[in-house]
Amino acid sequence: MMIREDAELHRAQRAFRSVLDAFARPGTVQSIELAPGNPARPAALDAALEAATRLFVDQAVTFCVADSETDATAAYLTSETHARRAPLRDADFVVVPARADAQTAREAVAEACRGTLASPEKGATVLMGCARLAEVPEGSQVAEPAVHVVALRGPGVERENRFAVDRADWLRARDARGDEFPCGIEIVLVDPDGRVAAVPRSSRATLLDVKQLAQGSATREQMFHVKHSGSAPGGAVEIGASAAGGASAASAEDRAFSVSAASAVGCASAAKEVR
Repeated sequence: MMIREDAELHRAQRAFRSVLDAFARPGTVQSIELAPGNPARPAALDAALEAATRLFVDQAVTFCVADSETDATAAYLTSETHARRAPLRDADFVVVPARADAQTAREAVAEACRGTLASPEKGATVLMGCARLAEVPEGSQVAEPAVHVVALRGPGVERENRFAVDRADWLRARDARGDEFPCGIEIVLVDPDGRVAAVPRSSRATLLDVKQLAQGSATREQMFHVKHSGSAPGGAVEIGASAAGGASAASAEDRAFSVSAASAVGCASAAKEVR
């Protein structure tokens, strides 16, 4: 029992350092170890999102779950962390599972507490689940249906850090809030494989306009993965679709689109600036 507890403690410490690195270098993608399997865990809460939530949520704070199965997930987190549930606008931490629809995610970000000028630390942290995260190095190419490339600037960023994510509802809602620093919210993106990226309130985020070249639309179940292509110039990174049912490579290529992230950054008219 002691060995198991020590192993879990060390896992949590490593995960906490990774999340600190994500906040220290906004827009970079870090990795955390998944939480151990638990048969009581609700289906809405994947192991990575639970591991990230446990780093922040304990008996000293309040939380809210934004999902269709709010009660089951909230009851589980209360039992595991002893934290207290609170309404969305009052919660210290807001947990949004990856399966939450766009409207739910937007409402969670839009209504999260921004803090006050006297107490900006009361601003909420939104733990946003997503299907996949991937870092986009400078000069790389992105190829994937319905992927969004986000560029971050501000404290902790030398020039610009970029990452790819499958959803942008949270970013549009963040833009619509119109928070003025030091008030605002922190957002931590978490995918099922344990990749995390932080978007602090002090960061300026830009959603790049990635134009889809393929015909047809991608299904919501499609995922994307990052692979380094030996034949791609300049160490390009390709993010390709992986459809269920063993879709052929040719079919994936027909659906894929390709855009140069570096070119997109250079086109001011093709970018929407998000505060």
